[in-house]
Amino acid sequence: MRAVAEFIMRGRVRAVILTMLGIPLISPAILALVSLRRGSSEGLMVLAWALLPIVVMGMSGHVPPIVTGISAGHFAAVFCGAMALRSSRSWAVALFTVMAASAVGILLTSAFGGGLLQGFMQALERAAEQPNTVPMEELKQVFSGELQITGYLSLISAMSATLALVLGRYWQALLYNPGGFRQEFHQLRMPVWLASLSMLLWVVSLVTPGYAFWGAVIAFPMVVAGIALIHWLVASRGWGIGPLVAMYVMLVIGGLPLAGFLCGLALVDSWIDIRGRSAK
Repeated sequence: MRAVAEFIMRGRVRAVILTMLGIPLISPAILALVSLRRGSSEGLMVLAWALLPIVVMGMSGHVPPIVTGISAGHFAAVFCGAMALRSSRSWAVALFTVMAASAVGILLTSAFGGGLLQGFMQALERAAEQPNTVPMEELKQVFSGELQITGYLSLISAMSATLALVLGRYWQALLYNPGGFRQEFHQLRMPVWLASLSMLLWVVSLVTPGYAFWGAVIAFPMVVAGIALIHWLVASRGWGIGPLVAMYVMLVIGGLPLAGFLCGLALVDSWIDIRGRSAK
């Protein structure tokens, strides 16, 4: 991974070309790395070049306008998150910035693209023609309106943008501050007022029909904070990698219950500072 980061940072042209290739996770992570290290001017330049092939393909009709909007919004969310992290040096600020930027990108795409539901359901219908897929009737019940699909896509966008930002920050630490990423991630802790507000909005969304996915978007930074606390606990106790692997497997298998537990853990930590109490 260090060799990849060194290759990217050796020249502006290399970063631009690799970003323009649109490699999933890697290209937005390159944007994050350049923005974190060299600031907004360099980051905006890389962002502009990254958006160029997306816009060209959209205008030429090779990809639907909705895909163009979602892709552009994803890169913009990564850039916004990187700049927030660079200026504030706070992962809490960066996570909520990514969340907000991802949601705005999806909502703008829906507004100017005439809605996302029809295109998304058409894609699902094509996928459902393959064997061993989820029945379309169940999918139609889950995504019954524009509210649900925009919330779902906002969640996916926030998750993928956060992964890109994490990878970009990890690369930066490898090159310029070895061990720094691990230390700052382990110390991720939400402010009390922000954690409380997030949890309140999440609970309200769960009991409000149609807002479950939007609740997940709001709760996502809290989930990351809970994950960071588990990482710190495992490292401080010297438990090895096993518990972390089990946690991520459980997030894939039974995401909602574990996500709720992680949110609750992050909320408790924001109130009592578990790390601080452990150090006493």
